[in-house]
Amino acid sequence: MSRIRYLIAYDIADDDRRADVSMFLSGYGPRVQLSVFEVELPDIDAAAAFREHLRDLIDPDDDQVRLYRLTPELLNQRIIYGRRTIEERVDFWIV
Repeated sequence: MSRIRYLIAYDIADDDRRADVSMFLSGYGPRVQLSVFEVELPDIDAAAAFREHLRDLIDPDDDQVRLYRLTPELLNQRIIYGRRTIEERVDFWIV
């Protein structure tokens, strides 16, 4: 079986839901823009479970998530201008 790859872009209205979606997606692949991830899943069953969980994290009336399937052919045609990367960081306070 081949791996399933998606480019995921989202617009989440609520800060808490946005943080939950971002945290969930970060477990599957890198953030490539502020609201865009490239994720990789091992097979079709994992992809179905992933999509179902992602749907459960959002409010369908206020939010939108777009998944674009990335085939090996599309990945080979990817063009990237610039070297800037998004660094994941966790803000914390020392009290």
